[in-house]
Amino acid sequence: MNELPHPSGRLPVLGDVLAINPRKPVQSMAKLSEQVGPVYELRFGPTRMVIVNSADLADAVQSDLLWEKEFGPPIRLLRAVARTGLIVAPTKDPQWGAAHRVLMPGFTREAMRGYHPVLVEVIGELIRKWESSRELVDVAGEMNSMALEVMARAGFGHSFTKLDEPSAAQSPPVVKLMLDVLRYASRPVAINFVDATVGRFALRCHQHNVAELQRIADAMIDSYRPAAAGPPDLLQRMMETPDPKTGQRLSRTVVRDQILTFLIAGHETSAGTLTFALHLLADRPDIVERVRQEVVTIAGGDPAALTYEQVAKLQFLRRVVDEVLRLWPVAGGFFRRPKQDTRLGDYDIRRGESVYVNLVAIHRDKSVWGPDADRFDPDRFAPEATPHRTPGAFKPFGIGLRSCIGRQFAIHEIVLTLVHVLYAFDLEPDPKYHLEVDELVTLKPAGLRMRLRSRN
Repeated sequence: MNELPHPSGRLPVLGDVLAINPRKPVQSMAKLSEQVGPVYELRFGPTRMVIVNSADLADAVQSDLLWEKEFGPPIRLLRAVARTGLIVAPTKDPQWGAAHRVLMPGFTREAMRGYHPVLVEVIGELIRKWESSRELVDVAGEMNSMALEVMARAGFGHSFTKLDEPSAAQSPPVVKLMLDVLRYASRPVAINFVDATVGRFALRCHQHNVAELQRIADAMIDSYRPAAAGPPDLLQRMMETPDPKTGQRLSRTVVRDQILTFLIAGHETSAGTLTFALHLLADRPDIVERVRQEVVTIAGGDPAALTYEQVAKLQFLRRVVDEVLRLWPVAGGFFRRPKQDTRLGDYDIRRGESVYVNLVAIHRDKSVWGPDADRFDPDRFAPEATPHRTPGAFKPFGIGLRSCIGRQFAIHEIVLTLVHVLYAFDLEPDPKYHLEVDELVTLKPAGLRMRLRSRN
């Protein structure tokens, strides 16, 4: 058996704690791959974790016959929020299976067509708000508010705020609640002893936040009324559609868990990608102009006139989004574990061991993406370029049965938002800003602010 390489400086008992920045573990592991190699191990006490940083090795863990989903520490902590949620529940949990079967039709083409007008409405409010503002925009905060409102209105017939009203100058309190919950789940130290002593106050705050989020979801359920016409939204499907396998409807607890899952994960993914996109595009007016020309070609220069079907025709803008997700996948990676003893490259991996697929490293694998893999270039996703890549080289929404159920919703939302923003505004980056990426379960630019100059 070949021994997996590991970082230098390993400590007795503690292992490789000095090798990783605990506040930026995904980025640290990607950096380590440049020194240690495409696959290596990290040990923390008695626990071993295998880190995969190359596209070829990522291919090897994709089979759902041989491998299965593993849950990392942040996701396990989020179970306190939504125990049966689609992201956190085990695949074998029958409640996960029932919710997955009931919700899958909520992301078909027909369902997406029904969400489109709601997205246009919310994005329009954001554009009007920014047109009346002369201040630097807190991009991450604004995108969080917008994406949360999109998810709430389109998915659950609920509104937290109208973005173009004076009361929307600040993010709704629920945004802070969710960010605080994500921040707690991402803590570098999460052990019972700490929670029971010096971390007792943080634990109580977290428990309060979880209870408040659950109260908000319960209020949505209590106020539910079936729509008079049109395709059902996600809440209506969960309240009225029986599981096609068992014939049973979802319990109230399962419905609540899915609402919270979509509100937290469904808005955070889109908001993070949009924030990274505006950061990258602010320095590339040439790419912005190509997007605008595409809008002229497809919609005659009026983003608000785009139909659901026309959004899919914005092929260059979709390449822009894919390139943003390549450089900065909002979910920085995912865990897998083998169902039996197996080989990964030249190394033996034992049944049930944790293997972390580090997308930040894999999406910049120079053997696949070329020597300029760190450069922002949407034409990497041109039709003539894509057939030459190995499948594992680009997996921003995960793989297999546990890949993101709402990825089509997220892509449509991101593309549609960028169409409106880039056509309405010139982006003026803050020359003093240097990209720092926070890791709060997801990745997001920290402190990004810019001025948006109306083109009208």
